[in-house]
Amino acid sequence: MKLRIAVIGLGKQSKDDHLPAIMRSENFELIGVCDTDQKKAKEISAQYKVPSYIELDKLIKEQDFQVAMISIPHHAYLDIISALVKAGKHIIKEKPLATNIVEARQLMKILRNGSVYMGVTVQRRFNPIYQTFHQLKKYIGKIYSIEGAYTMNIATLNEGWRASKNLSGGGALVDMGYHFVDLLIWYFGMPTSITARMTRGNRPGQKYDVEDTAHLLFDYHLKFQYDEKLVGNFVISRVYPEKQERIRVFGTNGVVEVSRGLIRRLDINGNEIEKLERQGGWPSAAVEQLDYFAERIHQFVPGALPDYTEHLQHVAVIEAAYKSDHSKTSCDPNDILKIIQKNH
Repeated sequence: MKLRIAVIGLGKQSKDDHLPAIMRSENFELIGVCDTDQKKAKEISAQYKVPSYIELDKLIKEQDFQVAMISIPHHAYLDIISALVKAGKHIIKEKPLATNIVEARQLMKILRNGSVYMGVTVQRRFNPIYQTFHQLKKYIGKIYSIEGAYTMNIATLNEGWRASKNLSGGGALVDMGYHFVDLLIWYFGMPTSITARMTRGNRPGQKYDVEDTAHLLFDYHLKFQYDEKLVGNFVISRVYPEKQERIRVFGTNGVVEVSRGLIRRLDINGNEIEKLERQGGWPSAAVEQLDYFAERIHQFVPGALPDYTEHLQHVAVIEAAYKSDHSKTSCDPNDILKIIQKNH
């Protein structure tokens, strides 16, 4: 049976990814859309031939639906999620889970009775290119180094809610960088140390109080004979001239390179052994993700360990990075994770 779903927040992410995926999925039926921008809501309403709303309360009162897909400015999530939980609606939330530990603990308080399901979107986990890393990594021996770059060139950084720390919770790291934090945790687990340095104001003449570039150095203490470490670094930026998205993982027997649309394995001399390439966009990944959420919702048991708890690790890593940048020291995200989970 199809799940009746409403989409709340009609920005670029919903228009480009979530709404098309819902229409292609066999597990969902779109029943309405909601946005505080009435013009935008009416346009999407006409396009998808469903009712539009500018008030969430009215949507909940007038429409019968089981699931809400929410993609809105970061500062507005808690009130929306609280209203949906009270109404007994399952939730699919655009990343991030939360922008800091205070927000994460507030969110857990709202969800603590476990009456509804909540999942967080991270589409790369549903793309064959990124999934293939788990198969290839075992062929490169002991992994000792990771390097990554996720950069783009956004001309205007002083417009909209993303320009304000109060509204967004942070800049490049908490927004686009969340995808790389997710890959880091998915591939390797929680790092044991984060050292971060960030820069702001690299668009002359534009005013914004969030980081436009973040450099992260991280390591994992491994239990080998000589106390060896796995070390790595990421650069995440909205102001680099070159658009790139790649991770290179170095092992004693070779290298795996993951980029947007391509993964390949090289031997220790740099010779290509195998590769998988995928052209164009990733529409099926968005649908696969939705179908995963549908399965989880159908299997949901009130009070069971919720899916979102894994994303507390993401919050801890990001919080550690901001703390490191502010204090000019290294931070262990596992210590921050314990604080988040305390009394939960």
